[in-house]
Amino acid sequence: MATSNPLTKQFLLAAKYQEIHALKQLQNSCASLTKLGDFVHQLQKERAMSNIFLASNRERFKTQLQEQVPLSNGAQTAFNDSLKQTFINDNADTGHTRLFNLITYSLQTLEALPDLRNQIAQQNISAVHATQSFTQLIASLLNIILEAADGASDPTITRLLVAFFNFMQGKEYAGQERACGAQAFAASKFTTEQKQQLAHFVQEQNHSFDFFNEYADAHLLKCFATLTTHQVNNQVEQLRSLLQKLDDENAQPLSQLSEVWYEVTTTRIDIMHKIEQNIADQLIDTAAMQIACAQRSLNTNKQVLNNMAEQHIAPTFGQLAIKQPEPEVSQNIAADKLNSNKSMYDLIIEQSQHIKQINQALLDAKKVISEQKVIHQAKYILIEQLKLTEEQAHKQLQKQAMDTHKTLFSVAQTIVQMSD
Repeated sequence: MATSNPLTKQFLLAAKYQEIHALKQLQNSCASLTKLGDFVHQLQKERAMSNIFLASNRERFKTQLQEQVPLSNGAQTAFNDSLKQTFINDNADTGHTRLFNLITYSLQTLEALPDLRNQIAQQNISAVHATQSFTQLIASLLNIILEAADGASDPTITRLLVAFFNFMQGKEYAGQERACGAQAFAASKFTTEQKQQLAHFVQEQNHSFDFFNEYADAHLLKCFATLTTHQVNNQVEQLRSLLQKLDDENAQPLSQLSEVWYEVTTTRIDIMHKIEQNIADQLIDTAAMQIACAQRSLNTNKQVLNNMAEQHIAPTFGQLAIKQPEPEVSQNIAADKLNSNKSMYDLIIEQSQHIKQINQALLDAKKVISEQKVIHQAKYILIEQLKLTEEQAHKQLQKQAMDTHKTLFSVAQTIVQMSD
């Protein structure tokens, strides 16, 4: 294989430079996702506090809610700053149209947050509608993670992003459970519909964490064990049982338990947030390791190419005139040239195999991402068109899947296609 064309060498190195550039951009994106997780965590707290405040007729959590709003605002500012540093700069990567559109949509929906807070302060909105509004805001933010995972170019990081999204989704269902239970305790009554809703949140938590377990590595599974083995789970189960005993017709004075419920469920969710931060840290560390690995590969390629260039230096006219190479020396030069060509060939084949392995691993991970994106998209179509809650939309998808003997993904795909 000839190696005299310098363009061949330039493109060989350029491919590795592109890989390193993509990994660095991915590392920066992961840092932004950490800030996103912190912001979502604060919004989840604000949602639960707002529920208690509204359901108790301003009797509970007024001060806590007033203190929480600045924390949510601070996390939002940090998230916005991170977005600007990562995506709105001269070195920002291109080809993120869908991601940028999702970020634009999320930022647009967040503009409704001040008005929502004002309605809560004036009690011009019900606890149910306030919860729905917060949940829609959070859902739009979580979709950014799913889209970032779909655009990732490294299979190891993609798997971690899938684990990250599903863990945050499970945590969000835990947050919705916290808000739902807080509302029930604060109002001292719990309807049959609310009980079903609570059961749905518990079921979806388990479903999301099952996905997390499938894509998390050994270190993250060990972190997750700190949640599953924590004694706070027993306290949550006890309070869940108590909630199921609440009767809408025979209300009992249990308003004071709203704060107990909030503290216990918040302890559990705070543990989740620490695990979430561990996942985010591992994303950044993994990106750094992948960058270092790609850089070492680039340096090796450069060294091989430099050696090949030295072996192919043509003799000067003076050298030719002074002495002709012996036959044995000529054979050595020919052998060196053959070895050099083989090295170039090996480099190209090695890089091709590397790309092939990456693409196959990406296909495996992104199949899950694509299915989850379609299911979420179908839910939002049902929510928008039929004015359903997330839980109702999910149940409608499940019912259609059972009635037609199809998978949830197939039903969701049909809904999205019909909408398009």
